[in-house]
Amino acid sequence: MKSDITEHELQLTELFLNEAKIWFKKDHCIKYDTFFKTGGIVKIFITPNTATELSATIQHLSKNQIKFKVIGFTSNIIFFDEIQYSIIISTSNLKHISIGADQIEVGCGYSLQDFVRIAIIHGVEGYEGLEGIPGSIGGGVFMNAGAYGYEIATNIISIQYIDEKGEHKTINQAQCEFGYRKSFFKDSKNTITNVTFKFKQGSSSQDIVKRVERYHIARHSYQEFSYPNLGSMFSVNQDFYKEIIRNESKTFLLTYIILKLLTKNPVTKFINRKSPNSTILNWLILKRITNTKYIPSRKGMNILINSGQLTTKDSFDYIFEIQKRLGDSYHIENESILEPAYKIQPDFLHTYHKISNQLTKKNQGV
Repeated sequence: MKSDITEHELQLTELFLNEAKIWFKKDHCIKYDTFFKTGGIVKIFITPNTATELSATIQHLSKNQIKFKVIGFTSNIIFFDEIQYSIIISTSNLKHISIGADQIEVGCGYSLQDFVRIAIIHGVEGYEGLEGIPGSIGGGVFMNAGAYGYEIATNIISIQYIDEKGEHKTINQAQCEFGYRKSFFKDSKNTITNVTFKFKQGSSSQDIVKRVERYHIARHSYQEFSYPNLGSMFSVNQDFYKEIIRNESKTFLLTYIILKLLTKNPVTKFINRKSPNSTILNWLILKRITNTKYIPSRKGMNILINSGQLTTKDSFDYIFEIQKRLGDSYHIENESILEPAYKIQPDFLHTYHKISNQLTKKNQGV
């Protein structure tokens, strides 16, 4: 398979970065930098320290028509061990904080969890629902993160971003086209750099802390906290288990309903409160999913985990099986990073093309 970049383009980019004094690494293994702890070698891994450096980098790459990928906290994306990537830009160093009168400006690389703590110590309400959501400010705005009746969009004043040509731009909250898990940025190549939020201080920190604690405990009951994971694979508003077995026999469906009543009632939930799990339901469903080596999370079969025992191909065999059972109305929520590719392992090409076809269907709304 042809590389997305030439050796000349790599040399040209390296020369630019050295002259501009923008920090980067060559042949960097991204595996342990990512949230899911997967990923191959990156030929040039760039981590700008300022929005100005990020803008200059994007301008250079766009001008020379060199493919690149901008990433943040990576809590919703999958990199592949079997792919060597050409140029990746990380916004992880863009995490400044500036607190003013009733507002706060935050860099896109700042952690959502740290931001919740800042709100607590300053007595600022409205951010409690971000508790337990892994990711950065930029990623949170990108997909309008939130839970328990909260959305990050609610308190946004304005957003600064860099467009695909490297130009700085600013828009207000109304221009962001926020919706459920989406924003103006989701279908664009714009990169968020700074976000200004409402930050009215003076509320009771104790009341805020109580809500944060309640949401933290609630998340622990259904989120995977041990293995590297990317949360829910598919956005299914109904019973995920029932959806993937809806075409099974009536006897099998009845068995599922009985087991669910036995294991998910208030009494058993209380008994298992220190170690909530869906092990028995997983056991039942796996009797019908036999063509994969993947072992799902004890918390639920819709959570994609990296146990360290399987290849990315094994994980995607499982994803494809679930996708087939759910039907075309559901698509994987996590972003699969297939490019810019420098080199792909030959034995991964079949899986690569299969994932690529799935993404094409998703983008076309099929």
